[in-house]
Order: sequence, then C-alpha cells, then structure tokens
Amino acid sequence: MTQNTAAEYPRTASIIALAGGLIITLSGVLLVAASAFVLPNLKYTSINVPQGLSASAIPGLVSGFVGLMGIFGLVSGAIVLVSSVMLLTNSGQPRTWSVLILVFSVLSFVGMGGFVVGAVLGIVGGALVLKWKPPAL
Repeated sequence: MTQNTAAEYPRTASIIALAGGLIITLSGVLLVAASAFVLPNLKYTSINVPQGLSASAIPGLVSGFVGLMGIFGLVSGAIVLVSSVMLLTNSGQPRTWSVLILVFSVLSFVGMGGFVVGAVLGIVGGALVLKWKPPAL
C-alpha cells in the first residue's frame, strides 16, 4: 500500500521546482559576482550625475543595488531548493512546502527570477503540487 502512495506522490512537480530553485540560485550567484567584480570596474562617463552626488559614487551605488538583488535571489533560490528537496523526501506537509515554493518563486523576480525561467519553473512546480490530492486511505 505504501508503494502505491509513493508512486502517486508528485515527484515530477518536485523535480520541476528543484530545477527552478537551482536556476534562481545560479542567477543570484551571477548577480552577486557581477556586483563584486564587474560593475565597480566599469567606466560611467556617459551618465549625467545628479547635483549633490559625485561621479565616483555611481559605481558603488550601481554595484550595491545589483548586489542586493543578487542576495535576494540567492535567499529565494535557497528557500525554493530546500522546499523542493523536502517535497522530494516525502517529509509530510506537501501543501506547506508548495506554498513556500510558490511564494519565493514569485518573490525571486526581484532578483531577476532566475532569468525568468527559474521563477516560472518554480511557480509551475509549486502549483502542480498544490493541485495534487493525497489518495484516500
């Protein structure tokens, strides 16, 4: 009887959400790396600087903003990853894990959403798990 329940468990949806979480996390890593190594070294000569702000502050502002987006993407991706792994291990409470996947996949759009593909995969995986009904015993 447990084999029948395990076969009906939404593993495919969990794997879709796991792939989305991986892509979201990768996107966050790339944003953090770009904000640390690439953006501070660019020349911002063609930007009109608002009065009261020095031109040397622009690289730090841009780098800091992109870094915060990357950190938010990393956190969102990590939560989606952990939630999808918990779904895969069949640890109970699939509704809770799928809601976490949905919420943090939508929130990951702040950090580029895993190039949008990761967020869409997370949303689809979380919605498929929410749609799943456990078999009656």
